[in-house]
Amino acid sequence: MKKKICALISALTALLCVIGLAGCSTDKVFEKAGMQITLTSSFHEKELISQTAYYESRMAIVTCLKEEFYLLPGSSSYSISEYTDIVLRNNSLSADVQSREGQDYLYFTYEKTVSGNAFFYLATTHKAGDAFWLIQFACYTSQKDNKTETFLKWADTVTFVGSAE
Repeated sequence: MKKKICALISALTALLCVIGLAGCSTDKVFEKAGMQITLTSSFHEKELISQTAYYESRMAIVTCLKEEFYLLPGSSSYSISEYTDIVLRNNSLSADVQSREGQDYLYFTYEKTVSGNAFFYLATTHKAGDAFWLIQFACYTSQKDNKTETFLKWADTVTFVGSAE
C-alpha cells in the first residue's frame, strides 16, 4: 500500500510540475523589418496595418513603427531627442522624457482611455541606421506598477540588424 501511495504522490508531483512549466513563458525573439526584440513566448505576432510590427499577449501589447529617413529628407540628421519631441508634439502628448543608463533609447509614459478602457503606455524611441523607431508597450492602467520594469527590460533587448546604428 505504501508503494502505491508513493507512486501516486510521485505521479501527481510530476503532473503538477508539467502543468506548472506549461504555464510559464520563456523568452522569444521576434524580428521584423530589421528590428529584433525579445519578449516572452506568450506573445504572438499579429498584423496591424498602421504599424510595422505588432505583438500581443493576454496581458500586454507591443507596437513597433519604423519611420524611414527617406520619407522625410533631412531626418537622418535629427537626434533621437528631436525625433522624440516630434512624436510627442504630433500626438499631443505631454510627458517627461527619460533615458535609461547604459541604453541608447529614450522613453516616456502616458495613459489613454480607448473604448472605455484605461491603458498605460511606455513608449521608446530609437535611432537605427536607416530609420527612427517608435516602440510602445501597453497594458491596462491597473497593471502599470507591475509592468513598467518589465517593459523597460523588453526595451533593453531591442536591436537593429542589417543597418548601421
